[in-house]
Amino acid sequence: MPSLKIFVASPGDVIEERDIVSQIVVPELRRIFGDEQIFGKEKRIDIEAVRWETHTWPDIGDDVQDVVNKQIGDFDILVGIMWKRFGTPTNRAESGTGEEFERAYQYNKLLNRPKIMFYFRTEKFYTTDKDEWEQFRKVLSFRDELVDLGVLFNEYESPIEFERNVREHLIRQIFRLYDLEPKPDTAVRLRAEEEREPIRKRRASVKVFISYAREDLPTVRNIYSSLKAAGYDPWLDIEDVLPGQDWMREIRKEIEVADAVLFILSKNSISKEGYVQKELKIVLDRVQEMSDEQAFLIPVRIDHVEPPTSLRRFQWLNYLADYADEKIVMILDRIAKRSSDHGG
Repeated sequence: MPSLKIFVASPGDVIEERDIVSQIVVPELRRIFGDEQIFGKEKRIDIEAVRWETHTWPDIGDDVQDVVNKQIGDFDILVGIMWKRFGTPTNRAESGTGEEFERAYQYNKLLNRPKIMFYFRTEKFYTTDKDEWEQFRKVLSFRDELVDLGVLFNEYESPIEFERNVREHLIRQIFRLYDLEPKPDTAVRLRAEEEREPIRKRRASVKVFISYAREDLPTVRNIYSSLKAAGYDPWLDIEDVLPGQDWMREIRKEIEVADAVLFILSKNSISKEGYVQKELKIVLDRVQEMSDEQAFLIPVRIDHVEPPTSLRRFQWLNYLADYADEKIVMILDRIAKRSSDHGG
């Protein structure tokens, strides 16, 4: 079975779109193009999303981007995404994403691979920060450069629109690359819609409460964004408590209605006295009321720490391992299916 690698290139302000490609669209495409009933055994394709977060490891090079370039290696399609930021300069280009595009473009000219699919978010924003304006100026300059090079790019206003566009475009691109039948506007698109709609409905009904220590917020925001991108309904205090609301009352209410709780295990959360421990007590009290087979509390370890005594009977998930976000989604999918099967 041939393998197709889709590399996701972008600065850090479009994390939701990055997650959409790797956690929603590519898994769908992997199921579709790996289906013998649609393409037969000989024409199935294994599809992989490639990101620096999941496909690189600590090493030394001319600079960080040089290490990324060497470890990522060859890929078949570059999906580039930009909005407000162009990125951090490297020793060879104005940004890492810019360098990734330049390398892909040069290889495409020589070998007709990788294919390049670039997307620009057009949602309006406001800032008075001069550095942010300079970043956006570089994005606009890069767009002009793509036009001069003959690169056709796509514009979208929201992550939801991006998901719809990139899915359709990747389906057409893969058909073109492998000369596949049936045509993309018939069986495969219908199959994608049939598979996606029940999953989307199930996920949208699952409420996920995230309990964490405030010092771990950068990592927790990534988890929150991944769950949003996958279609779940995550709850994070800093995102969802409105001004004027009773903070502790809202937390207690959200735990009571949650279908799952992610407790972020870290040096900060297990050593800190205060609100995070109060949250954990409320969660454990609710666990006592539930049946033994009902998965609800999911400890997620983001540091090399041992779970506290109160959590040792629960199987924890290692966020330091590969594909951790996908594993969280898989667990939540089981909870979503259980809820759906029981009419929840």
